[in-house]
Amino acid sequence: MEGRRQFLSTLAAGLAAGSLAGCSSGSSTETESQYSEYTDIPDSVTEYLSDTSNFDGTGVDRTDAAEVSVTVGAQGNGANYAFGPPVVAISQGTTVVWEWNGRGGAHNVVSKDDRDPLDSGTAITSSSKTYEYTFEEPGAYSYVCIPHRINGMKGAIIVE
Repeated sequence: MEGRRQFLSTLAAGLAAGSLAGCSSGSSTETESQYSEYTDIPDSVTEYLSDTSNFDGTGVDRTDAAEVSVTVGAQGNGANYAFGPPVVAISQGTTVVWEWNGRGGAHNVVSKDDRDPLDSGTAITSSSKTYEYTFEEPGAYSYVCIPHRINGMKGAIIVE
């Protein structure tokens, strides 16, 4: 239950800051009530994120959005060593934009497996850096912040 409260608190904080956007029409910032909980998370993702403090076994369903944002440096894992939200479900053709918030030191976004396409480059400290990728193939894409992987800074995108 504690993990769920922390996840919801992290999600609400991200929304309040406007850090989680996914407006397919370019309209105003969305509210928490517009996000559905996603529970069909593959076992491999659940196992991968099992040591991530802001992952409670669920994700955010954004299968309705053309673009989704994930905060890099969100609160979690004892400091700002998290991706917020840690799991997002999207549809094929959706672009995910990772947005650095300048907290927690130097971060990057790199696929857990070499076969996956994510690589934002060298870890940097910034409040203006973004990295985006458009997911065309279905599957589970797990990623990590290389400097903070030992802290549990990991996330996943589920493409339906």
